[in-house]
Amino acid sequence: MALSSATNEFARGSQMSTLSTMHRQDLGRHVGTVISGVQLMAMSDTEIDELRQLVAERGVVAVRDQQMTLEEQIEFGRRMGPLHVHPAYPDAEHPEALRIHADANSRFVAGEGWHSDVSCDEEPPAVSMLRIEVTPSSGGDTAFASMYQAWESLSAPMREFLSGLDAIHAGDLPWRGAYGNKSSEEFPTNVHPIARTHPLTGRTALYVNSGFTDRIKGVSKAESTALLRMLFEHIAYGVDFQCRVQWEPNTLTLWDNRCVQHHSSWDYFPETRSGWRVTTRGERPYFDGRN
Repeated sequence: MALSSATNEFARGSQMSTLSTMHRQDLGRHVGTVISGVQLMAMSDTEIDELRQLVAERGVVAVRDQQMTLEEQIEFGRRMGPLHVHPAYPDAEHPEALRIHADANSRFVAGEGWHSDVSCDEEPPAVSMLRIEVTPSSGGDTAFASMYQAWESLSAPMREFLSGLDAIHAGDLPWRGAYGNKSSEEFPTNVHPIARTHPLTGRTALYVNSGFTDRIKGVSKAESTALLRMLFEHIAYGVDFQCRVQWEPNTLTLWDNRCVQHHSSWDYFPETRSGWRVTTRGERPYFDGRN
């Protein structure tokens, strides 16, 4: 994949920027990239494939200077893959989109706490694409953590032990628990491997999160609680494999839920932060046995 960090000039002739002419800045050694000099709505199919691969490798890619409507964001999302409909909070007019909004009247914010989006689904989301329309005067960053590096930085004996285990992911955990959703609808509960193989990179990623993972199968409740606490703290305190995306107007940020977790910072109360998320469907998580 031809990716240059030396220029953000527009491609001559077409007057449209491409991945080969973009400006790229990595946010951290292990995770996160910011690009500019590219217009997502003008991408060719080949460039969409390259972007999808870049997101799989870097975990999160923030793209500056993107002016688009919600309808255009949904259209772009469809080019990235089949779209996911949120099981708990589908938008009535745009089921493929999720409103992300917090203001002075909010009791909580979506995304506060380390998690991977809707990991309770049988086929959890692949790439999430968030576009913030209203930004606070300061704050409101989103932190991301590489689950490739979270896995690789565990000891070899711990990786060997965990690679044979599955965990239960339950929608009730955040939506009825943390968010107090009173719907009578049954939210998804599914079992996924603790270590999963990313289909585009072949790398192993840790796949448990404090938002949705209820318990580990095959061990006692006390052992599950202790193991999950250790893993959640490993992710939360793993500052060497984390980055932060600072939101600017017209920024669209894409992240791959199969290899990163994220945490939204609610440090801007009582100001408003508002936008839309569009997400592609993924595949059922699997592990091919490599550590």
